[in-house]
Amino acid sequence: MIPVLVVPCLVRFDLLARLLDTLDEPVERIVVIDNSLNGWSDQRCDVIYPISGLGYEGGLNAGIMQTPSAPWWLVCNDDIAFGARDLRSIAERIEAARGPCVVTGSRNDGRLLRLAYGAINRACIERVGLFDDGFYPIYFGDDDYQRRCELAGVEWVEYDGLILHGEHGDAGSMTIKSDANAAAANSRTFMLNRDRYVAKWGGPPGGEVYDTPWDSGAPLSWWPIDMAGRAARTW
Repeated sequence: MIPVLVVPCLVRFDLLARLLDTLDEPVERIVVIDNSLNGWSDQRCDVIYPISGLGYEGGLNAGIMQTPSAPWWLVCNDDIAFGARDLRSIAERIEAARGPCVVTGSRNDGRLLRLAYGAINRACIERVGLFDDGFYPIYFGDDDYQRRCELAGVEWVEYDGLILHGEHGDAGSMTIKSDANAAAANSRTFMLNRDRYVAKWGGPPGGEVYDTPWDSGAPLSWWPIDMAGRAARTW
């Protein structure tokens, strides 16, 4: 049994429908964040309707915080499709953990599965915190979460199985590939988020220097409120 599945979606609701059709393990609650603001609905899902897009990390946080009693959460992109028994294999791995744990795709896999889906248990959230939604609306939040998990000693379990990422298994965001406006906006915000990551950790992914956010000594779960930065990243 999957306690909660959380999926933000902006453009490709057809791929979201494909994802839902690949669920071959019972899911107690499916939470979709409708970042399109268009009123999407599906009787299988609880839907969060924000007044402006929450972004990917913000959407994941909203879904997690709306279901605080869950023992663990499965979060994923809308362009994921699970293969036969993948969900059971993921559940077995996260439920076998004795402490904070993330189960996700391999870090260097060509299909870019790392945190395109992720099973995250309560102990991990309590130790590391939620996703840093300062990486708005998307990109570098996955690198940031992995960095924090590494620093916090969270068990990181890789599982690829038969999971498909993308429309035909091609890497890269189908949102960006499918929507010219999103692609144009992302060309601006991607670099803003990269610069924020470098400022936060003293270097790009793989070249980090700081062991605390912004070398501040603050907890790994901390990030500053930056309203101007948020406004600058709005698509």
